[in-house]
Amino acid sequence: MAGKHWIAALLLAPLLWQPVAAQDDSKDGGVVVVNGTRSPELQPYRYMLSGLDAFDDYHELAPAATEVRFRLRTRKSAPDDAMDGLTVRLWGDKTELILPLAVDHSFVLPRNSAAEDDNADVAVNKKKSYYNWMPEVHSAGVPANMRRLGDLRLECRVLVGIGKNYIPFLLRATINTLLLTTDWCSFKDFTWYVRTDREITRATLVDGTQRVELKISKDGNAFDAPIGNKLYSNDALIQFE
Repeated sequence: MAGKHWIAALLLAPLLWQPVAAQDDSKDGGVVVVNGTRSPELQPYRYMLSGLDAFDDYHELAPAATEVRFRLRTRKSAPDDAMDGLTVRLWGDKTELILPLAVDHSFVLPRNSAAEDDNADVAVNKKKSYYNWMPEVHSAGVPANMRRLGDLRLECRVLVGIGKNYIPFLLRATINTLLLTTDWCSFKDFTWYVRTDREITRATLVDGTQRVELKISKDGNAFDAPIGNKLYSNDALIQFE
C-alpha cells in the first residue's frame, strides 16, 4: 500500500502548487489589486465559493464551528511592513466590497450573489507575492494550545474544494480512481501540514487513552496531522508544548 501513498502525493501536488495552498514560499500565489487595476491572475470568487460549499457539506466534522476563516500570512520575501494597511475586498467590474480583517489577519468570505454574477475576485491591495493563505476552522471550546482533529479535516475539505477548480476533469477522475474516493482528504495516508502561531517543541494527538507524538517542522512552527487516519476520532485533540 506504500505505493498508493506516493501516487496520492504525486497527484495531489498540482493542487498544492496552486495559489490556494500557498505553503511553498518560493511560489507566487494569493490575490492582489494594485493601484486600482484588475488582473486576470486574481483568485476567482467563484472558486472560493467552492470552499464555502465544502464547509457546509462536511460540517459534521466540526459541528461546533460556526464559520471558516481565510487567514493571510506573510512570506519570507515580504517586507516587515507587509501587513500594515493591508485590505481585502471583493473586486469586480460592478463590485467592490471590503472584507474586514481580524487581528490575526483572517477574514470571512460572505456569500454575495451580485459578486458571483459579476465574476468578482478576492483581492488584496499589495503585491500578491508577499502573502499566502489557508482556511482555518476552530470549534468553540477548544483551548488555545490545542487543535481539534475534525477542525483540521474540515480545513482540508475547504482547501481541496477550492483547489479542484484548477485541476482538469480527467486528472481529477484519475485521482478519484487511484484513491478510490472523491473525498481526497479521507485517503488513509493523508497528513495535513498545520502552521502554529508560536514555536512548539512537541505536538501530541490525544484521543481517549491514545497518545501519539506527531512530526513537527524543523523550525517548530508547524506539525503534520494524520487527518486521513480513521483510527482517530474527530474529537481527538492535538496538544502543543
